[in-house]
Amino acid sequence: MSGLNEEKMPIMETVAQENTTSWKSFSNLDEAKYLIDVGSLLNWKDFKHLRKILDDQQIKELVGYGAMRLAERVESRLPEEILIESLLVIFANGQNEDILVAFLQELLIQPNRLEACMILVELAIAAEISETEHADEIFAIAVALICELGSMVRSFQQEGRSEFSTTGHKLLDHISTYLLSVSNSNDNCIRLSLFHYFGNMEKGRTHKAGFNRIMGRFGHTVLEHLFTLLFNKKTETVALQFLLENMPNILEADSHSQTILQETWKHYLLKKPERFALFIQALGQYLVMLPDEEARICRKVFLQHLALLLKKVAEVDHKELGREIMTAMAGFKREPYFAELVRVITRDPSIRESFRKLVAKMAESADMEGVLGRDEEFKSSKRGRKPSFNKGDKTRLIYQVKFLGQQATAKAS
Repeated sequence: MSGLNEEKMPIMETVAQENTTSWKSFSNLDEAKYLIDVGSLLNWKDFKHLRKILDDQQIKELVGYGAMRLAERVESRLPEEILIESLLVIFANGQNEDILVAFLQELLIQPNRLEACMILVELAIAAEISETEHADEIFAIAVALICELGSMVRSFQQEGRSEFSTTGHKLLDHISTYLLSVSNSNDNCIRLSLFHYFGNMEKGRTHKAGFNRIMGRFGHTVLEHLFTLLFNKKTETVALQFLLENMPNILEADSHSQTILQETWKHYLLKKPERFALFIQALGQYLVMLPDEEARICRKVFLQHLALLLKKVAEVDHKELGREIMTAMAGFKREPYFAELVRVITRDPSIRESFRKLVAKMAESADMEGVLGRDEEFKSSKRGRKPSFNKGDKTRLIYQVKFLGQQATAKAS
């Protein structure tokens, strides 16, 4: 009965003890808290009963209570393992990011938060799961949980919260070590979590040790997965959101990452030209809207990618794609690098002359988009409503990861 002080046990817990023996039979929040106190493991199949008895707010209170108990038991490994697995079962089944965040918020205000978070990272990532049938789902949410923990600690540091000024770095290093240790996983949910986490944590850094390592290990596979889902009507909305929010991190990464990105783009450029053009326009608009100090490097790299794509479409004389790429370039006409890039393109004899002439004509005009739209040779022959991506509400990261990670790309087309 680890963590339970019987001398101080409230009367309601005494009643709960008399009436409650397992998660299959509890009937209220107090009894659920008692089951946490006595170290009863919540099994996957028992979550249906928990969901039936407790609403979202009560589950938040329950996981908050679990956070307090977790912080109290840092010296006792077995009770911690049982509690953490029970919490992971709740998070994996609950499909409610607010519940997961409520747990972390409570954990991060405990007096011994550093020790509690350290043990949480270790046990969530490294401990064996008794629910072998659902081990993959539980492990995926464990990785997502630790990624969210790292993101919250980083956010608190940026806010200048004194309690994380010294211990925060130690915890973040601990988190990175454990997360990198699972980067050889083939699970798409885990890969997407790591992809986003290291990209965001190292945003703006010159050296992106973690993210470059992630890109080297499975960047090509993740991008293939995401672009396959982007060109599927059922998944394009969430795929587009994830790609737009994470693409700046790739554009800041090392040269090997840019090679992976360019190879992926060239493949879909010719395989799905119309839909890929839509993506290029959407990404250009997204980068333009970012703050200048945040986006300067990735805008320049994006322009370099566009120049390489333009050279590729010029080889096959695909004028409509050429116009779309030039239109995306025109959106960055105020960027310092734009004029230099135009000079490089117009002086490159390996690029078809008609493409070079239109780039030069575009750059000399105050109305670049107008020039591109009016050019007879490059004008679109298609009529009717212009295609677009499906629009939907913004979704939160953990939902994106679960939704995209569980899609079978073999069925996408």
